[in-house]
Amino acid sequence: MERTETVATSDGTMEVFITHPGGTGGPFPVVVQLMDGIGMREELRDHARRTASWGYFVIAPDLYYRFGLKGPLDFADPGQRQRIMAAIHELTAERATRDVELALELASDDPAARDGKIGLYGFCMGGKLALELAQSLGERAAAAASIHPGNLVTEDPESPHRHLDAIAAELYFGIADDDANATPAQMVELERELQRRGIQYQLQWHPGALHGFMMPSRPELSNPAAAETVWRKIKALFDRTLK
Repeated sequence: MERTETVATSDGTMEVFITHPGGTGGPFPVVVQLMDGIGMREELRDHARRTASWGYFVIAPDLYYRFGLKGPLDFADPGQRQRIMAAIHELTAERATRDVELALELASDDPAARDGKIGLYGFCMGGKLALELAQSLGERAAAAASIHPGNLVTEDPESPHRHLDAIAAELYFGIADDDANATPAQMVELERELQRRGIQYQLQWHPGALHGFMMPSRPELSNPAAAETVWRKIKALFDRTLK
């Protein structure tokens, strides 16, 4: 079962893709999928459908609505790349949290969605947002998966690795081993902070993988073997914490 809803926000109108199993067996635990920087597109809807097939009510908001961007975007195009990077910079944790909270209200009115704790997962920009939302949603989030993320560790005082004190979720990080956005030194710093706070997590390096390896539409980056490993990890994480 799937549909696209529209949600009015203070910054415009946000589209939200929703998919979940049909028939009996519900209500299903709610999971939020957070998009990458290329924007909402059929590839991400397919990812959401895959997650839903495991027995989840999946919400995938289009977080670029306030910037006038519609995916799929072409990062190789200089003009589009400039707009993508500006949008990523402007999509703060506070804005994303407000958007996701509004999207979650759709689940609260749907008998197919189970009340209670939720899961989060995201790719690239969405991987960073998954960690930030695990922080901002606190006890509401039982699990979060951050896949080929960027900018988890920076010099900025607002860097996600500096703000982990409210996280109650179990975390998974799927890291490409050839990714300037998530270097070994940065991941050492991230793990140091996670361990200092006693957060349950797994950080897994994927040999031969590049940033964006979960996206089959980008053959120059895609790594099917690493992607399948990550999918198994995400499913196990959600099954363990949400079912």
